[in-house]
Amino acid sequence: MRASWRADARLLLSVCANVVPGRCGICAPPAGRGDTVQSMDPAWTGVRGDDQRHVWSAVLCPAAAELAERAGEISCAVNDYTGERLPELLASAEALEVNRASTEASIRDFAEVLQAGADPAEAVRLTPPTLAYARDGAQHGVPLTTLMRSYRLAHAATARHFNAILEAHAGNAEQRNLAAELGSAWMFAYVDAALCLVEEVYTAERDRWLRSAAASQAETIDIILAGRPIDSEVASRRLRHDVRRVHVAAIAWLESHEEGRNTQALLEAAIRDIGAMIGDQKPLVHSLGILSVAAWLGSHSDVPSKVLDELRFRTAAAPGVRVAIGEPARGIAGFRASHLEALEAQRIAQLTNRPLGSVTRYHNVSLRALATVDIQQAGVFVRRELGRLGSTDETTRRLAATLRTYLDENCSRGRTAKRLHVHENTVAYRIRQAEELLGRSLDKRTLELRAALALAELVAELPGSAAAALTDAGSLRPAN
Repeated sequence: MRASWRADARLLLSVCANVVPGRCGICAPPAGRGDTVQSMDPAWTGVRGDDQRHVWSAVLCPAAAELAERAGEISCAVNDYTGERLPELLASAEALEVNRASTEASIRDFAEVLQAGADPAEAVRLTPPTLAYARDGAQHGVPLTTLMRSYRLAHAATARHFNAILEAHAGNAEQRNLAAELGSAWMFAYVDAALCLVEEVYTAERDRWLRSAAASQAETIDIILAGRPIDSEVASRRLRHDVRRVHVAAIAWLESHEEGRNTQALLEAAIRDIGAMIGDQKPLVHSLGILSVAAWLGSHSDVPSKVLDELRFRTAAAPGVRVAIGEPARGIAGFRASHLEALEAQRIAQLTNRPLGSVTRYHNVSLRALATVDIQQAGVFVRRELGRLGSTDETTRRLAATLRTYLDENCSRGRTAKRLHVHENTVAYRIRQAEELLGRSLDKRTLELRAALALAELVAELPGSAAAALTDAGSLRPAN
């Protein structure tokens, strides 16, 4: 029945659009400029009388069209509003993006229901992002009350935006009041029906999850990562993964959610590729949410460092994916330790905006990971150590990049010149200029200086930080 009204509505819209633009009864322009509004009656019984039918046709329908057109923009604002009031639910960038995608899809669906004049109790459907959001919450133990509150907060914020749109489309105060009353009733009915469906989906998924092997696996992983005791044989049996082996933990993630995209399949494709390079054809994969997975790649022998540095995955099979890996470690303790390192490697990859398709190894970012546990303090440290050498102008960035390369090459002007493809005299000149900006010789606080140069790109984008004014991301990479 629900599919039928949508098909009929689309057909009617198509026919109207091919007859006379702007004369469709479903999305007619406001009356009052010599136009006669011709409208079909809405199916919802909440619309009563000629005045309400006229307001639906002349105000609500065009307002709904604008709401759908601005769904992306409005969902971002609604997401900010919800995130501020539910920080425990929307603490990560991934959670915020998943919630935003669900909100945008729901706004578009509500607009479609309203334009069609359909009864929201019958027409409402849970869009794929909303279904995924509810099921993911059930799998990760999010309380139903918290999930419901997130929908109600989104409803309140969306209603404010929609009322502002209605006001702009109404021709007079009487129309504004009637449109606000009718639009509010329609939205409340839609949200009420949607929440009933969400509760059904959540409850069914929670029951299924608690009975599944996946729940046992997730519980076992949680026990290990929390550092609680568990027998190796028991853990291996539950996980179907030998925890006594050498483990390389990995995190694969996406930054955004697109409707219709199978995110888990993309993430698992990337994991399988890097697992094959290590020799594990069946890595253990554990969902962290809709946009990220954790994985453990097992090996019965040590994994050479060169292999880890050369790990790649097919970006065509996993577009938009990034991967971070920990260092090889053995047994249950290694299972946990490598995972914690992978999380830190992911954090640094996100701070430095590593490119799509990249694999970030903890070994290569360990110093930056350790030094940015308190990112605000790291910003203060960089500002104090670099002083004017942290300026963002092109000349100073080049001097800082040259100095970093020079220190990496053990203060060899020849090797620095070769790496940067410049003359040795150019290197010598830039080093003198850098020392002047530092206000001290390079043989003083050399360790601190090298650390500050390494950290500068990580703290460059800190909001409100003094360090943000000093550098910008990527500015300290070697440059000519």
